[in-house]
Amino acid sequence: MILTPRDPTLTLNRVQSGIGTLTVEAVCSPAVGDLRLGALYQLADGASSLVRAATGPTAAPPGSRRPVIAAARAEYEQLTLDLRQARALERMLVYAYSESRGELAWGGTLRITTFGGARVEVPLDVPRHAGPLAVLSLYVVDGEFVLRAELERIAGAAREVARSYGYDLLTWADDETPLH
Repeated sequence: MILTPRDPTLTLNRVQSGIGTLTVEAVCSPAVGDLRLGALYQLADGASSLVRAATGPTAAPPGSRRPVIAAARAEYEQLTLDLRQARALERMLVYAYSESRGELAWGGTLRITTFGGARVEVPLDVPRHAGPLAVLSLYVVDGEFVLRAELERIAGAAREVARSYGYDLLTWADDETPLH
């Protein structure tokens, strides 16, 4: 399944939303630039922050021995959701950005893979842009994950992404660093 601006949403069934892991990867060539992934999240208990492999924190909630969300870098930037803890997650927004804050030659795809191997893709085909790109939102509705392709270019940094999508309970040390 490919999510596009014309067909932006998909609801994962209860099995896909609750068994194993859900993996989100930015599958891009080096020609794109220094593309990194981050995820803003809100847990059911109201806690919210962000995770990112490049500059941390890399787990949600921070310091957890069993994180709900983990960020890592293997071949590609990657976010992993532990679906055994799916009830702890209320919503999440995946965004892509340049670690150097430079302009990216956007391309490739955001690939979402369920535990059973089903794949959902969001093409990263947007015009050149130096700021972050809100790529995918995830909401938990009646125990099922609703995925939505956003593909919104945002001027600024992580703080502006958070404000644009209603993560306004975060306190920020600077434009990139939320306080926990």
